Amino acid sequence: MSLKAWINDADVVKEMNVPLFLCAMFAAVSDIATSKPVVAADQYLDGRNLVWNWFDDTLAAQKYILTGIDYGYWSGLLGMTQFQKDFGRYDEESQGWIIPASLQSAGSGLPIAGLAVGSLASGWVGNALGRVRTLQISTVVAVIGVLIQSTAFKSYWQLVVGRVVNAVGLGIMANCIPAYLAEISPLKIRGTLINFYQTSMGIGGLTVSCVTLSTHDRTDQWAYRIVIIIQFIIPVGFLAATFFLPESPRWLVGKDRRAEAEKALTRLRPNTALEVLQEETALIVAQELENSAHFSKSWKECFRGTNFRRTMIVVGVQCLQQSQGNSYMSSYRIIFLQALGMQSVYKLGVLFMLEMVLACACAFYFADRLGRRPILTFTAFFMTATMFITTGVATSGLASDPAVMKGALACMFIWDICMNFGWSSCVWMVTAETPSLQLREKSIMIATFTGFCVSVLVSFVSPFIQADDAGALGARIGYVFAAISIVATIWAFFFLPETGSRSLEELDELFQNKVSVWKFKKYQTHGYGAQLAIIEGSTPAEDGIKAQAITVRVKDQASTASVASS
Repeated sequence: MSLKAWINDADVVKEMNVPLFLCAMFAAVSDIATSKPVVAADQYLDGRNLVWNWFDDTLAAQKYILTGIDYGYWSGLLGMTQFQKDFGRYDEESQGWIIPASLQSAGSGLPIAGLAVGSLASGWVGNALGRVRTLQISTVVAVIGVLIQSTAFKSYWQLVVGRVVNAVGLGIMANCIPAYLAEISPLKIRGTLINFYQTSMGIGGLTVSCVTLSTHDRTDQWAYRIVIIIQFIIPVGFLAATFFLPESPRWLVGKDRRAEAEKALTRLRPNTALEVLQEETALIVAQELENSAHFSKSWKECFRGTNFRRTMIVVGVQCLQQSQGNSYMSSYRIIFLQALGMQSVYKLGVLFMLEMVLACACAFYFADRLGRRPILTFTAFFMTATMFITTGVATSGLASDPAVMKGALACMFIWDICMNFGWSSCVWMVTAETPSLQLREKSIMIATFTGFCVSVLVSFVSPFIQADDAGALGARIGYVFAAISIVATIWAFFFLPETGSRSLEELDELFQNKVSVWKFKKYQTHGYGAQLAIIEGSTPAEDGIKAQAITVRVKDQASTASVASS
């Protein structure tokens, strides 16, 4: 089905309860908007549904904006003359103010260690308290961190401590929100909703880039303090809004709270008939019982049998995301552009953030249409080529030629598009979709923790091997990231299965049956997950199987699974 047909399909929009603003976004991104209205509010969504869906689909995005601000503002601060003067030292050799490599390393690496600590805490907190309560806790922690940063006037280490505290809150969120979005989303738009993570980070990064562009020439503390203080806006509004979010139905099922799970589904799918929601809940319960019969919920199960494969997949995408240069660019983009010999680096920073938002917005549609695996494979390949070209030009003596540098800058933009479209957006989709329900918190915690550890390594080591007062590697650091992109291309092609277009319960069946990467997309499932796909309208009822027949069978199937697990 084409995108335009999907948007205009009354049954799809009504059944999936797609917010109107998402339809408008899809139309704009794919350039298919016409003079005829795409969807009429009075035809498909009443006022109540529109309000609730707007909350469900965008509230989490507010917190992602805070993450984008945190990642983006530090890169801008490190290149600000006034910030260097207030928190750095005067360098006789360069005749200017600098932030020493050791301080750059601590300021960028320690907060990422805070992300790792937060991701560890999220596994236990999320499992015990639920997704929504965990989001509220992470927001309070983030507010405390921003407060500490805002009151740092001359102490660089107070600023770092504030960033670490804020990062702990963001680390908790990094585990919880992708899992929450995967568990509440209808199959057809699951990738779309998970992609809010990266897109909203881009919006935050774009916001902070615009602020730093307008303030970096100031000769007082407000050159950098404004961008720190604006971080208060997002978490305060988000905290108030979280009280309107429903709990994850799948988490409630895992806690044997079926009645509450049905109520949460009713809240999430207000236009869907009650009996269909009861069927969906029963199938989730049946799959939970079947999984319980196969393995326990202990930590060691993450490294046993088919769960070990799932753990290695989510660990792989997270580590390769960071080691290809994602964390480096988040913290040192301005410095890297300066090392390449670029001019007007703050204006370029704004353009890079704008490109990030647009690239992530493309994933709203193409991630579900093309699939996660091909996108990650091809984007890693192009990242390899463009990073080699950019770094080669910058280090070969050709940097004095304006035309050559424009070509290098174009390659840098292509690299960033591939990173954001593939190895930022799709990585979180794979991370959220791959683990089983019983082990989702633990698996995502392991994945994000190892990914953040790689990010810590990159952030700590990069200043020492790149800075003029240390290793003096300069722009040649790009060769390291290009080499890792080669590894990422091979890994994605041979080891990464396609997780799109499958219900979470279908993925359980695929992994339990040890389906190979090559057969993952076309394998015919027959269990509870396949029936959920029929209910949600993603898979047509074939071979005489009708969605209506599921109602008759589902209670008996759940009962059978219950007996098998006892």
